[in-house]
Amino acid sequence: MIEELYISIFSKEVSYLSSFIKILISFILGVIIGLERQSRRQNAGMRTISLICMASTSAMILSIWIPQTYSNMFNGDPGRLAAQVLTGVGFLGAGAIIQSKGNVRGLTTAATIWLVSIIGLCVGAGLYIPAIALTILSLFVLVTMDRYEKKKMIVGDIKNLIIMLDNSEPDVEHINNILRKYSIYIFDISIENNYKLKTSIISYKIQIPQKENVNNLFNEIRKNEFISSICLNSL
Repeated sequence: MIEELYISIFSKEVSYLSSFIKILISFILGVIIGLERQSRRQNAGMRTISLICMASTSAMILSIWIPQTYSNMFNGDPGRLAAQVLTGVGFLGAGAIIQSKGNVRGLTTAATIWLVSIIGLCVGAGLYIPAIALTILSLFVLVTMDRYEKKKMIVGDIKNLIIMLDNSEPDVEHINNILRKYSIYIFDISIENNYKLKTSIISYKIQIPQKENVNNLFNEIRKNEFISSICLNSL
């Protein structure tokens, strides 16, 4: 029985037993990655990730089984059906990306969905070691590297900073230097100049450290005599 099980696992021929084992392995690997996404309250959690992994494995099995079973399709390309999985999963990953007021979320989840489909294809093709290695490395990226990024990058709230000036040619670089002085990261900046009214509006998308005193920042910016108003909005 053990010998038969071993042969089924590593056999290149598609059988009911080998198919069941491969789907079971893909289910386990999908659940492992899905648990991490579920713990972070992502849209694609344990159920979604495990289903994608099993579906990709099944597609790979079917892609190999068709030319093996039908003699007139013996020279068929086993990778053709599997290739369509990546295209379909790409659309599914796009649905996990959320764009709101210039702030994009879900890119990591979308990349995870695409990676899980590849893990499923590897299992379906009998490449168990690469599939397990991808699972371990993906967990390392999602967990360990996430903690590293939080330590090294600025942690804070992303906001819109709007500054209105009674000057059509404002000193933008001076304001930028003030923001950098307070360890504020600038994502994006836009400037609108009204030469007729001699006014201008500078809009920033910034990330403010949580412990930063906003009043001190405002007082520093207000030293510019041309500034008429400052507005800080949450995204």
